[in-house]
Amino acid sequence: MTKNQEAVLRLRVWIDQEEKTYIGIGSTLLLQHIEELGSLRKAAEALGMSYRRAWGKLKSAEERIGRPLVEKTKGKGQRFHLSPFGKELMDKFLHFYLDVEDYATKRASELLEMDVKKSGEFYRNDTH
Repeated sequence: MTKNQEAVLRLRVWIDQEEKTYIGIGSTLLLQHIEELGSLRKAAEALGMSYRRAWGKLKSAEERIGRPLVEKTKGKGQRFHLSPFGKELMDKFLHFYLDVEDYATKRASELLEMDVKKSGEFYRNDTH
């Protein structure tokens, strides 16, 4: 790599339990968009996936975790908000991810003796 080329760290982090994904950045990102947009359809569109895929991803995560992550907003059709547990899990995993990313970026820069930057692809507006 030449000195003027930018080096960017990209991470995919998830937690497995009994050989199945418990929570990962993909599920967390879906929850984040549901929280921000109040809609599974809009969250799916923002992530470039079909509604069916987003619905399946959400239901699969809830089955693995054994608790509801979202709740329907009463009286508003297909509007959603995160359950208290879903919000807590999203916040905790996202903070964990950002801690791992901080460490990995610094360590890669030290060991590889180059300036390695974070990709920033999973940042929340209020945590970076």
